[in-house]
Amino acid sequence: MIDPYPTQQPQQPYPQGGPGYPPQQYQPDAAGQPQPAEYLTTPPTKRSRKPLIVALGAVLAVLLLTTAGFAVYEGFIKEDSGVAACKAMRDGTKVVADDESGGDDKMTEAEYREVREMFEDSRHEKLREHGTALVDIVWQVSNLPEGEEMGALAFIGPMGTHVAGLQTACADQGVIVNLNKK
Repeated sequence: MIDPYPTQQPQQPYPQGGPGYPPQQYQPDAAGQPQPAEYLTTPPTKRSRKPLIVALGAVLAVLLLTTAGFAVYEGFIKEDSGVAACKAMRDGTKVVADDESGGDDKMTEAEYREVREMFEDSRHEKLREHGTALVDIVWQVSNLPEGEEMGALAFIGPMGTHVAGLQTACADQGVIVNLNKK
């Protein structure tokens, strides 16, 4: 009689010669003839993570050195924009180039923005505070309509405060400025 359910050969856990798996190994039988071992395979070998860790460490080191170098340049080598404005005021030179005014003493909007940005970008808090406030007051006074020049009297108190504050802030950075001279 024919067996309706023939016994199946056990399946190997990994296909012969599949990618990443070793070839099938043979084990000798009682007569010394090599016979395939049905379940004798070696697991795939683990790859070393050492090169990856070294590469990651190198990238982090470069990033750290770049960041530190930029911080040193910005903090100690590059001159602070607020201190540069103090030096320009001390020397009596214009803080910005006089391109658009055509010899007129009235501050243009571009000059106002450029001078204000110099003080805004300063690393020193007091230069930022008093410099931007003083530039704002000068801008407002210079834009008073004709015939309303007496409105500038409202700015005398705040202007005095910020002139003195800016002189002190500049002096704290080693730049002596006399904004009261004519």
